[in-house]
Amino acid sequence: MGQTSNKKFHYAFLVVLVYAIALPAVFLFSNAFGLYMVPITEELGISRGAYSLTQSFNEIVSAVLYFLYARIEKKFKIRYIITAGALSGAIAALLYAISGNLPMIFLASAASGFIWPLFSQVSVGNIVNNWFARKGATIISAMFTFSNLCAFFTSKLVASWIENDGWRSSMLYTMWLILAVTILVFLVIRDRPSDKKLQPWGIKGKAGEEAREQEDASVLPGAEFKSALRSPKLYCAYFWTFITGLIVYPVVYAVPAHLSTVGFDTVFSGDVVGLFSIGSVVFLLPLGWAMDRWGVRIGTTLCVGGYLLAIASLLVITPSMSFLGPVIGLAMGLGIILFTVLPVFMREVFGFKEYSKFMSYSVVFRTIGSTLGFPLLNFTYDIVGSYNTVFAIFGGFSAVLLVLGLVATSRKNPLWVETRPGFQGYVGEAQTAEQA
Repeated sequence: MGQTSNKKFHYAFLVVLVYAIALPAVFLFSNAFGLYMVPITEELGISRGAYSLTQSFNEIVSAVLYFLYARIEKKFKIRYIITAGALSGAIAALLYAISGNLPMIFLASAASGFIWPLFSQVSVGNIVNNWFARKGATIISAMFTFSNLCAFFTSKLVASWIENDGWRSSMLYTMWLILAVTILVFLVIRDRPSDKKLQPWGIKGKAGEEAREQEDASVLPGAEFKSALRSPKLYCAYFWTFITGLIVYPVVYAVPAHLSTVGFDTVFSGDVVGLFSIGSVVFLLPLGWAMDRWGVRIGTTLCVGGYLLAIASLLVITPSMSFLGPVIGLAMGLGIILFTVLPVFMREVFGFKEYSKFMSYSVVFRTIGSTLGFPLLNFTYDIVGSYNTVFAIFGGFSAVLLVLGLVATSRKNPLWVETRPGFQGYVGEAQTAEQA
């Protein structure tokens, strides 16, 4: 019989540990990437609005790949998909390092558009769903908690690289770092427990045998996409992801530029950006535990509250109110978790049967939101010289986000129920009869 959860060690934990170690390399193209805007635009002589179009192009490339993810997954193992995503990060860093004009920046941005669809959230959700029968939200939160803790130091490291060696050298250092984690990912990560002749962690005995038999996605519990199209929950969930994309990372990327505009130096901005990761570290694991116990809506509600606090602080911060820098960093760190909990959010609403399709389409909508958010922020800055107007509008959108999340995750008329004994959320026949 394969290894079960009563053993001291399960290979599943090595898989998620390596994934967590590799994720900070991806974060060099997310949280820390905002530090590159000012030096790149100043050296190449391009406007921030024009530069933001390269980020929108990145989002378009990502959206196409997210849309195709379910088809890609049918042809390639998740292990290969993840490796390709990490490798594209190294290629993107090299292209940025040798860029000398706006078209080259577009090409580099397109290459980095492969990272998130192939390496991050859809693949993370699939790996955790495959390897863990229980505590999925806690496991995902633990992975991102560890990687965000690393990302705090990598953000400060990137700021130091840019300050001391220039942004081009910083990109080359990033390339070598990503290449190292790409090799580690390929050597360790496997798609399913059956690849190592194991059962998912968290189940024992007969339940484990039954779980192994149900690895075929066609017999997993969950909603079907065609039938879900008739449910308002699907549209609330996808509009939720759209607004998340519109208001979160465009603001995250703009924070260093905004702080520079109101009078802060690069080191201060780097410290604030680094605190994004610390905020995520502080809040992510407790939120994962709470979501496993009470559902994902408690997590999304608190994250929206953190985002609103960050927006309010950004609107009033000045050099004389530098104490708001840590508030912005920690609160936005909580807001960023909206991206991290997306796999848990989609799993709670739609289940496992067509998880990759629901998840990949949700990130398409989130990517469309980001595609609109970047130019909206930066062209507004080019016109009025401030980000404050759009910051205030985005704060209003976050209230809509809260309502949509509550509706999508409502326990009234659920789209699916867990039918696998031994898995979290399973309701046996006797319990079903009692509830009836």
